[in-house]
Amino acid sequence: MMDSVESQIQQVWATEQEILDVIHKVCTENGLRYSLAYGTLIGAVRHKGFIPWDDDIDLMMPREDYEKLLAIWDQAAPKGYVLQNVRTDPDFTQSFTKIRKDHTTFLQFEFEREKQYHKGVFVDIFPGDRVAPGKLGRKMQYIACAVNLLYNRGHASGSGGIVGKVERFLLKAPKEKYAKRREAAEKWIHRWNGNDSALYVFPSTIECSRRYYPADLFENMRTIEFCGKTYQCVSDPDAVLRIDYGDYMQLPPEEDRVWKHHPILIDFEHNYEELTDQQ
Repeated sequence: MMDSVESQIQQVWATEQEILDVIHKVCTENGLRYSLAYGTLIGAVRHKGFIPWDDDIDLMMPREDYEKLLAIWDQAAPKGYVLQNVRTDPDFTQSFTKIRKDHTTFLQFEFEREKQYHKGVFVDIFPGDRVAPGKLGRKMQYIACAVNLLYNRGHASGSGGIVGKVERFLLKAPKEKYAKRREAAEKWIHRWNGNDSALYVFPSTIECSRRYYPADLFENMRTIEFCGKTYQCVSDPDAVLRIDYGDYMQLPPEEDRVWKHHPILIDFEHNYEELTDQQ
């Protein structure tokens, strides 16, 4: 373990940027588009690197490039970087992909101790899908996003009223049916991906499932500086960040500038299982 929070976060940053460099190389060599996203994009624009109190890297990709990345990762990436999602690890609970560095540990939650998936330091990659046309289509797509998230996570969102009742009812299905229902919802979400004039949505949370981005989001890509290196970026990062955060240049109150994902357990030389075997 490191001696201080500051030295820990510095090493987390270095490890995450190492993972980002691998992703960047694979994407560049194979003509795949990605962009820094969310807090990472704020950091690049506002700080030319990590937000000083942030500790993760987020990327976004159009669905077609994301799927190509998943297909080629094992052959194209060097050993030691683990691609992880619900397809590779049935007990994974997110609708996006993590790339983790092997022989590291970044345990965020107590429930993860019982999970079989890799628990190393990671970079998140969020796929974007095209938005359905018309009010009814968007409503149906939003419901599909909610169902997909429900069966990914395997527990209700905590919503009250009719939403909570529907969630609890759907979760009464035998657990062996969760994957099939999740995949059926995914097919509905993806059904407009051939329409290049449609907006983008990145439905990693229920809130994000109603947040829409321009149809030309991944056209005319540019580069942006992040921690002394350059990476891919959407052509208009200001417009994207205003959709996500409004006035993103305004710093949060000082009391909110704290390490967001402070882990329960962190190690830069061993997997979680290696650490528990030593106990």
